[in-house]
Amino acid sequence: MWACAFTSSKTAPVHGTAPHFPGRAEVRGAYFIIITPVKKIKSLIIASYGLQPKHVTLETLAVLKKCEIVFSHCLDKGGKDLLARSCARFEPLRGLSLAETAAKVKKAFSAHDTVGFITYGNPFFLNATTALINKEMAAAGIAVTVLPAVSSFDSIVNLLDLNKFSLAGLRLVDTAAAMEQMKFTPAMDTLFFVVGDLNLKGNEKYRAAFLKGLEENYPAKHPVTIINCPTIENDLGRLLKTTVSKFKTAFPKADLVSTILVPAVK
Repeated sequence: MWACAFTSSKTAPVHGTAPHFPGRAEVRGAYFIIITPVKKIKSLIIASYGLQPKHVTLETLAVLKKCEIVFSHCLDKGGKDLLARSCARFEPLRGLSLAETAAKVKKAFSAHDTVGFITYGNPFFLNATTALINKEMAAAGIAVTVLPAVSSFDSIVNLLDLNKFSLAGLRLVDTAAAMEQMKFTPAMDTLFFVVGDLNLKGNEKYRAAFLKGLEENYPAKHPVTIINCPTIENDLGRLLKTTVSKFKTAFPKADLVSTILVPAVK
């Protein structure tokens, strides 16, 4: 890309890296053009289909059309068929590690200026993949634009009719990050996201501490709801309602995309 400037100055020093002006020169008594190269800005667009491809916004579709290549770590060939008309080129990255995914996106900029990446939910809401990609892009000097989308939080608000919260507010907890120092706030409505991480091998002591904390801070008959929002992989979703005293039995049913709601004690 080249930028042009026009002048009619009788004496004007010229500096340029274009072939017309290899060094310093003077042009007298005539119009002349200075042509200098302008470096293209490389840009990553992080978009999302929400929780299901039907949640894709018109904004997202319009922006994807402008990307030279679009990657996704959560859509395969089925997703490609759905979004193909909005992508000049689509490449699925399912099955790659976080580091491999970030490296693949970064490498694409050696051949392209505008690259897209499709994820799920709201792109920066508890998403380890986009967090790493964003960090890698910042280190490489690549601009990042993030488009909003439907998240699990948005879905939960509607599923449970959370039109009003407790007077002390609503608390959102990243269970995976907080499990080693878990705190309970009975005065607040609390959503524990990615709670299924407590059921992973190696987290047994944190799981036991979590269950004990619930029993110590809430009445036995206090309600607890395990939530699986409708997603691309589970169109119906799931709501499992139980109580603190029975939660220990129900908890093994919580998976990696489960959230639990523990309302405030009134």
